[in-house]
Amino acid sequence: MGIFDIFFKKKKVPQTTTGIVGPSRSLATYQAPITVHPDVQPLLWFSDGPQKNYYAHAKQTSHIYNGVRIAFSSFPTQEPSLISLRLPVRMDVNPKEIVRPPYFPSYADLSPEQRGVYWKFLADPYSGSFDIGYVFLFYYGLERHLLEGDYKRAFDVILKLRDVYSNNSFQNYSACASILTCLTRQEPDLALRFYQSLDKTYEVNFSDNLYLLCKYGLSQPLTAQDLMRMCKTFEFSNQNYIKRYPDLFLEKLTVVMKKRLGQDTLPIDKYVTHTEWKKLRRQSIPVFANISIGQQSVDVPLLTECFKLKKAGYDILEEAHSEVKNAVADMRKTGTLPPDQKLQQQSKKSINVPCFDEAAEKELLKTYRASSKNALDRHFALIQLQNFYYRFRALDDKYVEQCIFYCKEDLNSLSSLQEAHIRDEQKRVEALKGVYSKAELAEQYSKIGPFNGIIPAFKRLQIIYEKQKDYAAAIDICNQAIDYYQKVGMYDSAKDFEIRLHKIEAKRNKST
Repeated sequence: MGIFDIFFKKKKVPQTTTGIVGPSRSLATYQAPITVHPDVQPLLWFSDGPQKNYYAHAKQTSHIYNGVRIAFSSFPTQEPSLISLRLPVRMDVNPKEIVRPPYFPSYADLSPEQRGVYWKFLADPYSGSFDIGYVFLFYYGLERHLLEGDYKRAFDVILKLRDVYSNNSFQNYSACASILTCLTRQEPDLALRFYQSLDKTYEVNFSDNLYLLCKYGLSQPLTAQDLMRMCKTFEFSNQNYIKRYPDLFLEKLTVVMKKRLGQDTLPIDKYVTHTEWKKLRRQSIPVFANISIGQQSVDVPLLTECFKLKKAGYDILEEAHSEVKNAVADMRKTGTLPPDQKLQQQSKKSINVPCFDEAAEKELLKTYRASSKNALDRHFALIQLQNFYYRFRALDDKYVEQCIFYCKEDLNSLSSLQEAHIRDEQKRVEALKGVYSKAELAEQYSKIGPFNGIIPAFKRLQIIYEKQKDYAAAIDICNQAIDYYQKVGMYDSAKDFEIRLHKIEAKRNKST
């Protein structure tokens, strides 16, 4: 059954005519009924038509998790995934020939052709072949369901999407929202399903702290693979053998864990007692990608700062490192040393040099120029340009220089980004006058804080300068990052750059 058959309660339309669906054309002249995947249909938000299910209203909910109050709020602003059946849709399109949707897309702002691609995505959401912008557009509506709708059904769909779309931002946002939904709604079964779904490397591309919270809430121990992946969180920075001989390191690490713990896993609750839990510092983290959800971040306990847990993990990793070092020396003598995985990966990268995509460059520059009046849009357009040019760095040095240029453009615009963010937050709260009481409004004003998103340009520039052996420039970028992240309260990110700074200083000293 087609979606227009469902929502308009009409007979199937002929499949012979092509054209645009919308106010200017009747359904009877449409080329074919639009279909959607059965998982998708109950989770769409509609602003009109027989299936209208979205009504703008202010809503705030709060949950208590292990003594920590976590509040969420949504406001009467336009839901970006909201579908109006009055808007034109063109289905006779090839998705590869249609311009990708803008950053922070909304259904209302798409062109008729882009809406056609979006409906094709809704018909086949798990193919993994669609631009991530369409995935995010649908995901915005799923986040709203996590808060105030059919959260279990939305949770299921999110897990399926995570399985096929490896985009870093999508993996991070969807993991944060999923884990906090499990914790705040006290749903251990959902948490277990989320944990069991992490069967691909890119699916653990999110906060180590939230991963620890998920396992801690499930009373699940850390595996040897967990310790290797999160070794930096345990202050173990020497990843040489982990990267070069991962199978050997895993073997030795498992032996060490059995010797020290009597089992091949590390129980978190042995080190994070109730007393330790109460001591943990809280940190505000971004949760939702949907800009119509007012409370964009929540305070969560930092398990990554539990000294007893970190020391236990570090000691085990350090001993395993020594064991691997001795084993590698013996294997070199006997000629049985396994292949160096790091060298093999570098070799593959050097072979797979992509061809420069002029069409994509033109489109990204067009989006960047169009974003000049919106600081947030400009920030994300600059990130895409940085990623684009860095991808072609092996072709020509000029692309590295282009990447550096747009990184610096982004860093020079951070003050404007922060000012725009504060203004937008103030406007959001002002829109609630007449909906919230004075006390509630005052509370919302008090929560207005800086934009606390990661700034990729810092890391990108630091890596480029370090590879160029321009250690002075790399150190300067690290200091800028530390200063910025401390000012906006992102202390974990500042600490990461402090570690990077010490390593670069050591390299500089060694080179001189």
